[in-house]
Amino acid sequence: MTVISISGIRGIIGQDLTAEDYVRIGRAFGEFIGGKRCAVGRDTRSTGKMASDAVISGLLGAGCTVFDLGVTSTPAVFREVRKQEIDGGLIVSASHNPPEWNGAKFVLKGGRGIFEDELNQLLKIAETPKEGLKVGRVFLVEPRYPSDIVEYVGRGSCSGLKIALDLGGGAGSLVAPRVFRELGCRVMTVNGSPGVFTRDMDPTRDPLKALSDLVKSSGVDFAVAYDCDADRVVFMDSDGLKLPADYTLLLHLKHLADIGAMEDVVASIDTSSAVEQLVEEAGHRVVTSKVGEANVVRRMLEEKIRIGGEGSSVGLILSEFNLCRDGLLASALAAKAVHQSGGLKSIIEGLPKYYSLREKIPCSRENALRVVKILSEEELGEKET
Repeated sequence: MTVISISGIRGIIGQDLTAEDYVRIGRAFGEFIGGKRCAVGRDTRSTGKMASDAVISGLLGAGCTVFDLGVTSTPAVFREVRKQEIDGGLIVSASHNPPEWNGAKFVLKGGRGIFEDELNQLLKIAETPKEGLKVGRVFLVEPRYPSDIVEYVGRGSCSGLKIALDLGGGAGSLVAPRVFRELGCRVMTVNGSPGVFTRDMDPTRDPLKALSDLVKSSGVDFAVAYDCDADRVVFMDSDGLKLPADYTLLLHLKHLADIGAMEDVVASIDTSSAVEQLVEEAGHRVVTSKVGEANVVRRMLEEKIRIGGEGSSVGLILSEFNLCRDGLLASALAAKAVHQSGGLKSIIEGLPKYYSLREKIPCSRENALRVVKILSEEELGEKET
């Protein structure tokens, strides 16, 4: 079944999505952005080149000038669209879904994800029969994203820190080791072959045994694991213990609190209550949003708040760098915090302790919305009889 949401379009290749679908998606998005300039990137799945070429064909048919970034992370495309003032971006990826899946994610001018009303407009364009054909142009471009991260975090700012990376065979394989070496880290890796997937795509679901074994045998200070398009990241301590999903956001906030630099935060409704406690104790507020990266970003823009996060999606969003979850940026900043504080444990010892269990229950969207409504009414004591 094809999944369509503000996170993009996803499905199993050959079953839910075909090359023809990608051409149609590309042309519709090209028309949506007015036939202007569009950046395209893809993750390391075996179907990525086929899907990316099809998307580019559709964009060209809409008259777009295409900047082909090749295999790269989702945050790299967001950054390129924003920094180069490109009119849109299209990422061929199914993020943390299994290898047989692929998808398409949309970036709009300014480097933000597509909102729900805009997605509905795009889908209407895709359903409309097309006449005529325009011819655009393609340029191969290497993103400056890795260098931007090094400049933002500080070259050599993690000098001597020993770090282990579980690259998951994903897009992070091509850039993360280089970034951490330029930050001054001693880097060790597992699952570093692009397109070779030996664990679950989603690091929150996988036990990350290979990474844990490396940590225990090599005495590293800090470890991280990415999903296929490197927007999600999970942290692991020096004992090889995987930290909960919310810690991607919590670690950054705790470091800000420790150095007296806390700010207001936007967090999705499924984020740990520890975030709210930590931020409020530092004299600031947490504004909640619906689940979904674009929903968090929308609230950030509305409230003029620079920090956002999604607990369940192990996401940190810093608007001054990228308007999306950025796994490599989050892990680089965490490494710097660990280096400056003298160890990960010294940061997390003071974190509020809350416990949660996240499970996925098969359910239609219609029934899911009914359940949410019933639970909300009962929680608020407003259930009608």
